[in-house]
Amino acid sequence: MTSSSEVAARRRRIGAACVLGSAVAFAVAPIFGKVAYAHGVDAFALLALRFASAALILWLLLLLQRSRRRIVWPPRATVVRVLALGGLVLPAEVILYFNSLHHIGAGLAEVLLFLYPMWVVLITAVVLRTPVSRLVVLCSVGAVAGAALTVGAVEGVDLVGVLLAVGASIGFATYVVLSGRLVHGVGALVTTTVVITGAAMTFSVLALGSASQGPTDAAGWAATLGLSVVGTVVSFLLLTAGLARLPSTDASVISTVEPAVAVVLGAVLLGEPVAVLQVVGVVVVLASVAVLLRRQPGTDPVAPTLEH
Repeated sequence: MTSSSEVAARRRRIGAACVLGSAVAFAVAPIFGKVAYAHGVDAFALLALRFASAALILWLLLLLQRSRRRIVWPPRATVVRVLALGGLVLPAEVILYFNSLHHIGAGLAEVLLFLYPMWVVLITAVVLRTPVSRLVVLCSVGAVAGAALTVGAVEGVDLVGVLLAVGASIGFATYVVLSGRLVHGVGALVTTTVVITGAAMTFSVLALGSASQGPTDAAGWAATLGLSVVGTVVSFLLLTAGLARLPSTDASVISTVEPAVAVVLGAVLLGEPVAVLQVVGVVVVLASVAVLLRRQPGTDPVAPTLEH
């Protein structure tokens, strides 16, 4: 008979693997975005097509799952909350981040965005009044510091841009915490589908209102589809599945491997140079994640979900 501690450890390993996979998918997403922009796609059109096509794929997956086994649909009030999470919180984070790039360099914006594990810890401890262990705090500090080193040199410091990027990091932390709470009793696939649907609705309105230009050639459409499948369906579905099995604090620390993966992909696929401090940053991030994963489960209970 399998003990409860073994079950908890297995859930933790699966959750960590999901978040790691999500981080890899998120790290690949900018490559598709850069190709789409190079082929004349505007930001709001890209975001609208990204989330709308991802929502379509997720609804098809949900219908396939329902044909195989019964999926309990959550109450209307819960659906509204999840829809608001995707339609308001997620777009706010994206818009704040992209607007920060008009005032500060991408490196600094990325560093400030990856402050979000610290915000997750603060929201969990202060707002939700949930105990957070000292080890989790130390690992989150180490992961944030490592992510900052991995991103590399920063330039173009501007107060408005800094505030926008910090706002984006708080927005993403809020998304992670709320998603981690809502997924229990709803399930990863249902939660992700409704969240992405909400985001698709918001960005479609913004794209239409701004007369944003969509893809005009095959390469632009291919990049947009890649961003939808890899950078949205896979990344968000794996992140939500991880949050169903891990505390939000742990998941946020593990997800800081994203800039490390981006550095490795840039070096391998694009031949980009890697500085010594970036290597140090990668090591610090991986060490922080490894220490966190060695922590014994049980101090942060995670409720089971209806389906994954």
